Amino acid sequence: MQEREESTLQLREGEGLEAWLDQYGDQLLRLCTLYLKDVHLAEDAVQDTFLKAWRSREQFRGESSAKTWLTRIAINVCKGYLRSPWKRRREPADIMDQLPAPAAGLRDDTLPKAIMRLSRPYREVILLHYYQQLKAREIAQLLHIPLSTVTVRLSRARQQLRDELKGWYYDEEAGF
Repeated sequence: MQEREESTLQLREGEGLEAWLDQYGDQLLRLCTLYLKDVHLAEDAVQDTFLKAWRSREQFRGESSAKTWLTRIAINVCKGYLRSPWKRRREPADIMDQLPAPAAGLRDDTLPKAIMRLSRPYREVILLHYYQQLKAREIAQLLHIPLSTVTVRLSRARQQLRDELKGWYYDEEAGF
């Protein structure tokens, strides 16, 4: 019980909203952009995420990392945006033109486009695992699904990407 209290106090006293923005802002913006397929809507979603998190920081129990907690809030905000009647009526923008550049400096957009063509459950686990660098157990916690479901979705998503990107990064005939 004392560990939970300490993690809650640390979140309130040690980290302010500005620290969260600096530490998690870019990651959440990329996640929301890929989730919503609209950079402007994603910016709104990130703002809403930080506002909701800040208002409910007292309720953070420390059962997960702050990153996992913020990611869960961001996913819920994005799902709410996708359910809204306004979003359903809007024409989707070309996401790849609006996508913020990843920190690693990826220049070719072939892989992100392939990821965007995956169905939502597969795209979701790929984004959380590779872009947000969450472990399968954290993803299961975040999405409220069994760990085995996460691992199966990751495996199937990788296989779909492998099939779609055959020859793009690996030439089977040449063996490299």
